[in-house]
Amino acid sequence: MKTLWINLILATFLAVGSIYPSMAQTPEQIYQKGLMKEEGEGNLQDAIDLFIQIADNSSADRSLQAKAQFHIGLCYEKLGLKEAQKAYQKVVDKYPEQTEAVKLANEKLSLLLRAAAGTENKEFSIRKVKEGTDVGFEGAVSPDGRYLSYVDWDTGDVAIYEIATGNKRRLTNKGSWDKSNEFAYFSRWSPDGKQVVYDWYTEENLMELRIVGFDGSKPRILYNNKEVVWSQTYGWSPDSKQILAILEKKDGQNQMVLISTEDGSVRVLKTLEQSFWDYNMNFSPDGRYIVYDFQQKEDSPERDISLLSTDGSREIPLVEHPANDYVLGWAPDGKNILFASDRRNSLDFWVIQFTDGKVQGTPKLVTPNIGKICNPKGFTRNGSFFYDIYDDAMDIYFGELSPETGKIIDPPKKLNTRFEGSLTQPEYSPDGKYIAYISVWTSHTTISVQSLETGKIQEFPSKLLRKFTSPRWSPDGRSITVLGWDWKGERGLYRIDAQSGICTLLMPPNKSVTESVLGQHEWSRDGKAIFLERFSFNMSQSIMLIEIESGIEKKLCQGESNSRGFKFSCSPDGKWLAFLTMGVKEYVLRIMPAEGGEYRELYRFKPENVQIYNQRLIWSPDGKYILFEKFQPAEKKFSLWRIPKEGGEPQELGIESDSYIVASVHPDGRHIVFASPASTGENSGNWVMENFLLKDETDNQQK
Repeated sequence: MKTLWINLILATFLAVGSIYPSMAQTPEQIYQKGLMKEEGEGNLQDAIDLFIQIADNSSADRSLQAKAQFHIGLCYEKLGLKEAQKAYQKVVDKYPEQTEAVKLANEKLSLLLRAAAGTENKEFSIRKVKEGTDVGFEGAVSPDGRYLSYVDWDTGDVAIYEIATGNKRRLTNKGSWDKSNEFAYFSRWSPDGKQVVYDWYTEENLMELRIVGFDGSKPRILYNNKEVVWSQTYGWSPDSKQILAILEKKDGQNQMVLISTEDGSVRVLKTLEQSFWDYNMNFSPDGRYIVYDFQQKEDSPERDISLLSTDGSREIPLVEHPANDYVLGWAPDGKNILFASDRRNSLDFWVIQFTDGKVQGTPKLVTPNIGKICNPKGFTRNGSFFYDIYDDAMDIYFGELSPETGKIIDPPKKLNTRFEGSLTQPEYSPDGKYIAYISVWTSHTTISVQSLETGKIQEFPSKLLRKFTSPRWSPDGRSITVLGWDWKGERGLYRIDAQSGICTLLMPPNKSVTESVLGQHEWSRDGKAIFLERFSFNMSQSIMLIEIESGIEKKLCQGESNSRGFKFSCSPDGKWLAFLTMGVKEYVLRIMPAEGGEYRELYRFKPENVQIYNQRLIWSPDGKYILFEKFQPAEKKFSLWRIPKEGGEPQELGIESDSYIVASVHPDGRHIVFASPASTGENSGNWVMENFLLKDETDNQQK
């Protein structure tokens, strides 16, 4: 009898225990469980059952009910069931006040109705699928076109973005930056869409290739090698057996390789002469070829395109043209290769055919003027091409400052020049008669010097450099130093003569990629030394003072662990160095003797309240104030401020922008020149081009 009672009590306990978790869960918890079933496990029927619980629960929040009802439609659609249309219509009918859910449901209904009418996938179109640039350039589109992979830079994890719903989910979980400096970089989907391969930067300052499941299963290390310091993943072979990548070794050698997804073994296809940053490449749909672009000449920004057989035995020129041409992707039909070109003085989409081992005909224009910077995200199975556009046009403006308050007196005026929309980083000459600035184009960068008296412009393109940044006038006004990248991707400090434009190397790149690299720089006021930021590959930064003639180096300041670097500026009298330490948890503005020594603190920021672009601090010409930028999250505005050299409360100067501000103060202290966005960035975001192959067929029929 006692045993019977024990069994009855145990059975009752187990029965209650089995239903208790469901009874105890809130609607939000059930919703999250449904999302996991739908997106993580792919168990659509269980997900539908959970979402129905919420949709039928009158006590649940109506916005949550509407979202649950919408996901019922998504699950039915993924199952290929007609109930999807009814589920979406229920969102529209039952939750009219839930505007966002109704908008998404109506979009889905429109697509379903077009498909039923036989009009889907028939017309050429280009449309934006997501605003903004938070789902960045490192990832790719999934084969079914539903997701974009990207790096979540809040943590450094691989994440996915669902286009239909806007939902985001991390596939890896490394923890915060406080816990780890490791991060993901480039990622690509497997052909079946169930796995993602990605590059992973480790605490040991090396790169690994890793693979993670779409369901969020634990990542596995596919490839690591202590001799490889960086890698870039480009894609999976069509049979999923190999990964196409470029590996950069400690000795600076770059190799195009195929890595086995089974055992991580490597087969070298080609040793490359240029930095891995300079390539785009893709597999052909049949896996027989790799299409890639490359620099035409060592000192030229223009690129051509070739094909390489995957056994490495044959190379075929595909696009040879004086313009800059780079690969976007190989269409799923196996015949058409999409590329971008500036041959018409704008960046356009072009296509060329390749069949039976031969190039067929000449390139054909697909669509013109796609934007200034276009980054490919890849093709889907149905031939839709996804890409990113960065609308980063910049112009230069002049303003007048009040000598009493330092604030802008009149509305700033734009610099008159023929290079509108591509100007940045203006810098007054020491005598105030000229400004130097950088013009950024699709394939190259040019430094210009413009007279403020006559308006005459001198352009100084350099054959030594692929791109450069941070122009700084020498104290005597005879030259301008820039941080430049040569055609091998190595970064050094260069001097450009302000009259002839002749470019010479002032401080060479490091011979090994494991050494520190150069950051921003500043002249000493006597012109005999350079203040220089150095970044080492153990994620530490320092400010160095380097004598130009002797090369003697002196460390002035060491960055905090995990810091994001410095901004700094030397005072007009050459006695003081103001520097901003950009730590993980807070930024601190300090001042110290220019020769080194004890420093004192002026001001502290929280990271979310100050922008972190690599631009310097600015001293007022009288040496009384230090100018800096702040970012105000609530207003989403960048603004220029100043703080007294002796300390105190900062003052806003009245210059605001939707993006970062790069400024320089005239020697008279009354005028300021600065760069600010020339557009609102309305084109920036993730885009898709659909049916461009059908467009080509239609054009041929019309002819």
